Amino acid sequence: MKKKNVGSKKTGSGKKRRGDRSPADFRKKKKDTGKLVSGVYRGTGKGFAFLTPDDGGEDIFIPPSGLGGALNGDRVIARVTTDGKNGKREADVKEVTQQTTVYVVGTYAETKNGRPAIVPDDGKVCRIFMIDDMCGLKPKLGYKVVGVPVEREGDTLFGDLLEVLGQPNVKNVDILSVARAYGLNEEFPPEVEAVARSVAFEVSKEDMAGREDFRDDIVVTIDGIDAKDLDDAICVKKKGSGYELYVHIADVSHYVRENGVIDKEAFKRGTSTYFPGSVFPMLPRELSNGICSLNPAVNRLTLSCIMNIDKAGNITSARVAKGLIKTKRRMDYDNVAAICEGDEKAREENADVCEMLGYALELAVLLNKRRRNRGSIEFELPEAKIILDDDGVCVDVQLYEHKISHMIVEEFMLAANESVATIFDKMKAPFVYRVHEAPPPEKELAYMDYLETLGISFSGGTPGDYAALLSSVKGSPNERAISRIGLRSMSKAKYMTKDAGHFGLALKHYCHFTSPIRRYPDLQIHRIISDYLARGGAYIKRYAKTVIEAASQSSVREQIAMTAERRADDIKKAEYMKSKIGECFDGIVSSVTEWGLFVELPNCIEGLIRKENLGDDAEYNEKLHTLKADDKLWTIGAAVRVRCDSVENGKIDFKPADEDGIEQ
Repeated sequence: MKKKNVGSKKTGSGKKRRGDRSPADFRKKKKDTGKLVSGVYRGTGKGFAFLTPDDGGEDIFIPPSGLGGALNGDRVIARVTTDGKNGKREADVKEVTQQTTVYVVGTYAETKNGRPAIVPDDGKVCRIFMIDDMCGLKPKLGYKVVGVPVEREGDTLFGDLLEVLGQPNVKNVDILSVARAYGLNEEFPPEVEAVARSVAFEVSKEDMAGREDFRDDIVVTIDGIDAKDLDDAICVKKKGSGYELYVHIADVSHYVRENGVIDKEAFKRGTSTYFPGSVFPMLPRELSNGICSLNPAVNRLTLSCIMNIDKAGNITSARVAKGLIKTKRRMDYDNVAAICEGDEKAREENADVCEMLGYALELAVLLNKRRRNRGSIEFELPEAKIILDDDGVCVDVQLYEHKISHMIVEEFMLAANESVATIFDKMKAPFVYRVHEAPPPEKELAYMDYLETLGISFSGGTPGDYAALLSSVKGSPNERAISRIGLRSMSKAKYMTKDAGHFGLALKHYCHFTSPIRRYPDLQIHRIISDYLARGGAYIKRYAKTVIEAASQSSVREQIAMTAERRADDIKKAEYMKSKIGECFDGIVSSVTEWGLFVELPNCIEGLIRKENLGDDAEYNEKLHTLKADDKLWTIGAAVRVRCDSVENGKIDFKPADEDGIEQ
């Protein structure tokens, strides 16, 4: 497999890459008229596009002359240029503010006249990508390749060949295709790898100096059985009628120096991205799986949050310290759940940690009860677990089982995140907070309208109101539909320098402190905390600008990673369903759209019944989330039997079927 250096600033033809060009480089300017609108660019691959405005208004048509070099999924600022035909607004892209599609991934092909080209995997990016410069690469027809856009004309992009990924059915090529489409790379630049390899393998005596020593405590990590980057550990002690909770987090900032090459690369990536069977890490594995990982029975440096919690689950005091630990055991969710549920064999094999885990369970139950009582919102929707064979092929999709051990870890991490945010908000320190704002009024009103059609009166307002609503419909036929639409009505969580609270968790103070190996905001605030502990509050004021940059970049990178992860999951689910074409399944309608019904199977696999397959003159009601076809009203949550009709490019098409599997 050959590839060209991704970091090059120029293409082989000397043209600027897309990231170095403004929309003006792609087209002739129009006269500016109308107001500026920000939103997401939605390509069609047909020479025109649409803008989905941030204000929630109707999509705005973007004609071929106004594409402005944007690609599908990019965030843009556009100017409304005309009312267009039939009173419809038209827009002209003025600036790409966030590039989601940096590269174009697809199948190598040749046009009728023998010109090299790429047929994009994502048909919404463009119709075809014409290769101007092969850059010395020699892919075979049908191979997966990566191109760098340089300029566009209508529905056609022009640019250079960057990388040959390989044959479509070869292991990991599908995952690499998704990764490259979102600008993700599993490899680190040579200078980053060189610094990572120079980091010590063991904690030195000098590193231990001045730290609080927790090595005599019963400290354990609890992670998935295949996890290699262990960045959190816990210990619980009984203290009178209450508890003392220790959450130890890997002190990554000790090894990742501010503005060093590793730090700059971590900032650029923003987060680790997790695909089925693989991870594209934020930090080199020498750190994430080595000296920064809280591996068992070895000295490790931590930032530790120590909390005193009363018998009602209230955090009465909290402090943060630079710590030194040596974990007693590397536990996983399965064996901790077995211990908590009284499995004699599991308890016998882990006798030295059983008492501590018993206290941990007691405390986690108290914290969970406290969280529910304050109105924390829980949309209980199923998650999929994708099972791969040794060749990376998806052989099964199962429901992800949420065990009592998951609850223990989640409650302790939430408590630590809340405590750290509270401490630093009180001192008005420069910081990065995790903020979840209240639902936008227009979305909340739309949710109320939907609930009214079900005969449910809902006034909204507080997290407790949402929590009470979900509790009242638990076990009802409409539970999943109400949860799904409620989740869609929520604001997106983001990183901010203002501690504006977390609506979903019903918390006034919240941050991300517990995962510095895989999230840059956590690493950034670790650096601030360490400097505060060493030098005091006056010194950390120098981070005022840095936290603004970290919050903005981390929010952007998080959304890109989430979109890429969903796409990779969909591709693997579709791969599994290729062997199920022609088979019938029972499912429920998970979403109703203007182009048809999305149907979810019991294992969370989702496919589309196209509107034309539901009957003649199908009518979509956006307000009520319904679709009426042949006198049948389809709603979210409705049961439906389907036949798997086709699978193409990671997308599954269903058709309605009767009990005998005959298409209706």
